[in-house]
Amino acid sequence: MSETPTTDGRARRWAGHREARRLELVDAACSAIAEHGPEVTTEQIAARAGVSRPGLYRHFDGRDDLQSAIAARSVERLVAELEPVWRPSGRPFDMLAKALRAHLRWLGANGNVYRYLKRTSFGTGGESATTNVRATVASHVAGMLVDGSLGAEIEPAVAHPLAFGLVGMVDSASAHWLDEPHGASLDQLVSQLTESCWAVIRASLGTDAVAGP
Repeated sequence: MSETPTTDGRARRWAGHREARRLELVDAACSAIAEHGPEVTTEQIAARAGVSRPGLYRHFDGRDDLQSAIAARSVERLVAELEPVWRPSGRPFDMLAKALRAHLRWLGANGNVYRYLKRTSFGTGGESATTNVRATVASHVAGMLVDGSLGAEIEPAVAHPLAFGLVGMVDSASAHWLDEPHGASLDQLVSQLTESCWAVIRASLGTDAVAGP
């Protein structure tokens, strides 16, 4: 009877060690994707992690599990990059510009990872990882629209479609810019998207409901 707590403690420590090692391998995989591009092979990921291919898969239930773990980690990193935006401060228009700049800065620094996410399913639902990113960010934006952080309190029935539409527009435009910038700088795209998103918000609510920049 007295051995049970000790056994449980060892089991928890071992589980924690395995989870930490799995995270190390996922981070190594993200580095391999950044280096080799979205067509990265399992062998290249294993080499970056310093393990054999079988050694890599001792920590994952096949390629799908590895891809889902990479996707989850990338979503976590992007949300962390945008985390300051979820704490409203300053003028709503400036907050919007700040969020767009953070997103585009992340995208520019992680272009290969983003392209990999577009090809990768997330979890078991079959949705792409980028779809999950959009849903995560859009839910945050909808919450800010509902609570008035962006200048006016909007009822959920309006806020959620508006937020998902804005995030979809930004994602599509920024993904195109990543592959074909057509001479546009990051600053230029931030300015264009900020103005466009703000115009949509004001048009949806009426120009008197939201103060201009």
